[in-house]
Amino acid sequence: MSWIARTTRITKNLSHSPFSCKRYFTQNITSRISNPRVNNNFKNIGTFSTLTAIITTTGIYSYLNSFENNNIQSDDNKDSIVVFKSVDPLPIKITTPLSTTYDLIGYGIREVSFLKFKVYALGLYIAEDDLKLVKKIFNSKFIETFYEDINKIESIDKHKENLSRALNDPQISNILIRNLLSSGVRFTARICAIRNTDLSHLRDGFIRTIKNNPNYSKYMKSEDESIGERITNGLDDLRNAFNSAKMTAKKNSLVFMEIDENQFLKITIETISKSNTNERNKPLCIGTIKEPLIVELLFESYAGAEKPLVQSVQTLTAENLVKLID
Repeated sequence: MSWIARTTRITKNLSHSPFSCKRYFTQNITSRISNPRVNNNFKNIGTFSTLTAIITTTGIYSYLNSFENNNIQSDDNKDSIVVFKSVDPLPIKITTPLSTTYDLIGYGIREVSFLKFKVYALGLYIAEDDLKLVKKIFNSKFIETFYEDINKIESIDKHKENLSRALNDPQISNILIRNLLSSGVRFTARICAIRNTDLSHLRDGFIRTIKNNPNYSKYMKSEDESIGERITNGLDDLRNAFNSAKMTAKKNSLVFMEIDENQFLKITIETISKSNTNERNKPLCIGTIKEPLIVELLFESYAGAEKPLVQSVQTLTAENLVKLID
């Protein structure tokens, strides 16, 4: 049974102990882990990020982050999780049609509009081979660059508490996720259509997700015009990949957005061949997006706390990343 199978529940509550701060501070975050898989383009932007955190000199800071979704069911004795009853459950581990084995770390249902229109079930996975990298990246000294409540981390529990706070902090979490990506940690998003649709609708959804990331507008307004051009070209590549596969995506069809060993975004689809059945067509890779900024913006939207696409996915992902620090 996977480590994640023991941590999933219908309701998650992440609470944090009171946190006292000493003074205003500014930190330049330059920490990264050397990894041969990292694409050189990551070195140009996103690897070294500057964080300015302004915190009051006195007072106590605490919060409760929780969510509940009655559609989600899990069983510690099973190898899958039911996110929505009318579609296939999410496997705890997944290999086919991906390049390696991935473990589930977050899941939920994507809803749109005030009517809570359910679109797809989303599972976020992390490569098993990269789990060891997470602990190296989220080392105590790295977390200390974000928080100054203590001069020395004396226990693993205190370190995990600080990491949990950072991963759930809207101003900090995206920087941590970006460091995971730039250090070579691979993720996969598994999207399962809850109702009949087509790839063009899913395509538009991915593009909106990227553009809704607060960092998108910052990049597009950058004085370095090449950054905006890279993102525009990357979105064109994403659009062209989906346009190349003109087909419907019946209910229960799958789309995999996998970060491969080159840190490229590989897009694979498994469509349902006949409505109201589980008969799937063979997996089809419809394209690979090589622009690292597209990878960054998409997966920040899944795992970052600033503006998460699905709150439960972000909350569970943060909790399970912390559990790796043992």
